Amino acid sequence: MFARAAAGLYKATMDDSGKKRGGALNRRIRQHAAGKPHRFFAVAQPGFEEIARDELRGAGVAEEFSLVEGGLEFEARLDGCYRANLCSRALTRVLMRLDRFSAARFERLTAKAADFPWELYLNGSDPLAINVSCSRSRLYHTGRIEEEMRRAIGERLAACGIEPPAVEGDGSATPQTVYARFENDVCVTSLDSSGAPLYRRGYKTHITSAPLRETIAAALLHASGLERCTTLIDPMCGSGTFSMEAAHIWSGRLAGDGRAFAFERWPAFRPAAFAHLKKTLSTKYSSAGDDTERRLFCADIDPEAVKTARANMKNAGLDDAVIPVQEDFFAAAPDIPLGEGTLLVLNPPYGARIPHGNIASFYRRIGATVRERYASCAYCVIVPGFEVEKALSLSWDKKIIFMNGGIRVAAIIKQAP
Repeated sequence: MFARAAAGLYKATMDDSGKKRGGALNRRIRQHAAGKPHRFFAVAQPGFEEIARDELRGAGVAEEFSLVEGGLEFEARLDGCYRANLCSRALTRVLMRLDRFSAARFERLTAKAADFPWELYLNGSDPLAINVSCSRSRLYHTGRIEEEMRRAIGERLAACGIEPPAVEGDGSATPQTVYARFENDVCVTSLDSSGAPLYRRGYKTHITSAPLRETIAAALLHASGLERCTTLIDPMCGSGTFSMEAAHIWSGRLAGDGRAFAFERWPAFRPAAFAHLKKTLSTKYSSAGDDTERRLFCADIDPEAVKTARANMKNAGLDDAVIPVQEDFFAAAPDIPLGEGTLLVLNPPYGARIPHGNIASFYRRIGATVRERYASCAYCVIVPGFEVEKALSLSWDKKIIFMNGGIRVAAIIKQAP
């Protein structure tokens, strides 16, 4: 039934050759997918929405943004979507909003799914994943919802002469993901533009226990005023995330440089135009820096962490810029001048790896060390809980509360002037 309904939309072209039909479809793709603005939802770690908004503004993505917990919405053409994925260091992924409709029965869901022009957004050669979530809705069987949507999408594409997408997990390629979110009997469908989460920069192949995500590290560096600093001290470096993000920010390297995105498989994607955009943005960000000499001190007391950080630095092409060393934060100060241009970043252990298991005592020592040695510096210290924050006893200009590894933590920040 759905294939016949979709076929009626293309009667003028289906009677002619496949080449002519493809030309007509390409014109519709240019007109409706590439030529018009779309609504996008950029997913961000709760607590970092404003930082993500500032990034997107700076990248020329859009001027107006609507912030909600866990992300922000904006309107842009595909160029804006590409810019967001390439430039943002704080976002997790970017979704294109496709459709919104009410559906309390499966017949309604299937009809609406079959009526949407999937041929403008999906390539039949790609495997398709459908991610379903339901809240306070009469349709709650996620497996049945996925089944109905997949069947409707496949028949719609087949009616347009496009091979139906393969099922996720057949090993042929990374799937394109469609999200279907049901809340109060209203379904919102979205298309993933990012592919792998954006915190996967591609260079951190070695990790320590309780690693810090690149997106969180970058957002905290931005909130601390890294751009106004000439020295970064990262003495509990773990796998080196803070240091690598800082080095790339200072160098002007694009966050998405060297990785692939899901939007590169969209029917509207044009490789030459994207290559030009990427080159333009790379030039813009690399030229935004100055000739100021910057220094980065990276260390950890754990020899395995140092080994891991060194391997990641090498993968990131930073082994000439910074070499992690084994050093105890409490026993030795870095042999570099300290002052207003220095930013200290600390993501200490939260519990299991703390010496002697006394978390309050451990963070009390951290606070005393910061006040004694780094009083003139900016700093960002991650603390797990209010009681620990009291033990740390550091003044702050800004505090950001967020989840890290399933633990509610706060970043205590004294910002660079």
